[in-house]
Amino acid sequence: MIVTAIDLRSLRNAEFLQFCATLSELVVSNDPVVLNVVVQHSTFQSKLDEMTALFKRERSSVFTQALVLLDERRDKAINGLTGVINGYRDHFDPDTIQAAKLLSDSLDLYGVGFARINLQSETSTVNGIVHDWETKPGLTAALQKLGLAGWVAELKTANQLFEQKYIERTREYGAANPDNLQSKRQETMVAYYELRKFIDANAIVNPSAAHERLKSELNALIVQYIDLMKNRPAESATETAPVN
Repeated sequence: MIVTAIDLRSLRNAEFLQFCATLSELVVSNDPVVLNVVVQHSTFQSKLDEMTALFKRERSSVFTQALVLLDERRDKAINGLTGVINGYRDHFDPDTIQAAKLLSDSLDLYGVGFARINLQSETSTVNGIVHDWETKPGLTAALQKLGLAGWVAELKTANQLFEQKYIERTREYGAANPDNLQSKRQETMVAYYELRKFIDANAIVNPSAAHERLKSELNALIVQYIDLMKNRPAESATETAPVN
């Protein structure tokens, strides 16, 4: 039995860190000396500690809370606008129903539940929706028919403010941290695969109860994270290195 493969690139940063931390604890509990992976585990833990520190620093950015509030404002605008449009689809006036249907259909092109996708994908999606509504005559007329100009203006403003603040945070984070979170994650992944290789090799060359126990525990852990990724709601873009 070998350690089960997992595509670590598909884990979000917080998931990746939790996976690695749990894996490291399992190695420690089975004794790296007995497993003959002291050097590999030490390297892995060192890279994990460095990535964790960068991740925590990013999360604690002075701009983070402002982004949370702006994202909430944007989501309220999206959900409110969608609710109003859906309500008009049950209107008694056929022209009003048609206008609501046009707008609803235009939203459907961007997928269901786009307010729940990752932050930057949501920004691009909202930009696309607003652009369509401002430039396509049929959609513009439908907005006017339903009197939704105020809602659209709120959505556009909230999205622009979020995007500006996100850029500010990226610059602030980049200036404070010469190490890049994504590159540090890549280093941690390399260290993980090296550790896994040595676990598998030593289990063959010097088999022991500790090796068998560790591999069973690691495989159980990996299956949990594979299931987590399989059961996620569909998103319009993968989130292999998100900030949230």
